[in-house]
Amino acid sequence: MKAVVDTNVVAYFLLGTPKFVAEAREFWNQADELLAPAVWEAEIANVIWMAIRAKVVTAQDATAKLALAGRLGILSINNRTLWHGALARSMSSGVAVYDTLFVELAEREGIAMATFDDKVLKAYPEIAKRPRELL
Repeated sequence: MKAVVDTNVVAYFLLGTPKFVAEAREFWNQADELLAPAVWEAEIANVIWMAIRAKVVTAQDATAKLALAGRLGILSINNRTLWHGALARSMSSGVAVYDTLFVELAEREGIAMATFDDKVLKAYPEIAKRPRELL
């Protein structure tokens, strides 16, 4: 399966978030080719940093999780190739550009986007899907 993967799917997988980890793990086990706008790299580092601050993970575990994120095989696509379309999508939907970058990439590639983000799922039901819907 080829799909665009939202940072929240990566985060729930890496952090083992109880409500989402089983679905994220099953998605990850069946994914062949995953893409994301390059912004996902900064977003996942920030999520892990916030997990340290909230004492969800230790600094040592966080370093290991970030290293694992780098080995997940996600193809990072330059944001600049997507930002005009993402801005247009944000203006019409009210969804943040950070999120519409992923939608724009999925649309351009002609593939689905895996996400847990309710606002994105609602605004772009033809593109954005829960990971379980892509299995």
